[in-house]
Amino acid sequence: MNDAYRSPRHLPFAPLGGLAGALLGGALWAKYIEWTGLTAGWVALAIGILAGIGVLLVGRSRQVSISLIAAVFAVIGILVGKYLDVQWNYPDTVTVAILEKPDSPSDDPDSIDEMIELRGGGMSVWQLMHQRMQWIDLLYYVVSAYIAFRVSYSKRLYHFFFRMG
Repeated sequence: MNDAYRSPRHLPFAPLGGLAGALLGGALWAKYIEWTGLTAGWVALAIGILAGIGVLLVGRSRQVSISLIAAVFAVIGILVGKYLDVQWNYPDTVTVAILEKPDSPSDDPDSIDEMIELRGGGMSVWQLMHQRMQWIDLLYYVVSAYIAFRVSYSKRLYHFFFRMG
């Protein structure tokens, strides 16, 4: 590999760029789900782009090891998005369903306690995340990781961001 593509002093910080891109992408995806009510798994692909660009910008390098870090952070970003989706959106969905139940009086203190107990449904966050996942999500994990790898290893993007001479 050409030495122009290596910048060793920035390499230790490259994972921070991937983490920032993944967290930003996961949070935006969860907010998109909250605003639209649609899961839209294809939005997860943007997490791969953000993680890849984050690693490329902060690491200022084109190396396979750095690109693999971007791929890992893309998957982490999707998991963060799923986690935030459950945290932000699941309680509202369950509460609305309970409030719309015709046989529950809203003024009865016992029914309010019942609503609070049913809000979580007795399920862990992982169970709720698993419940909201589908088989197609595995494809989104793989494609998002591939996109993150390709974006962070792209010669054209490297030259676009860091023109050498």
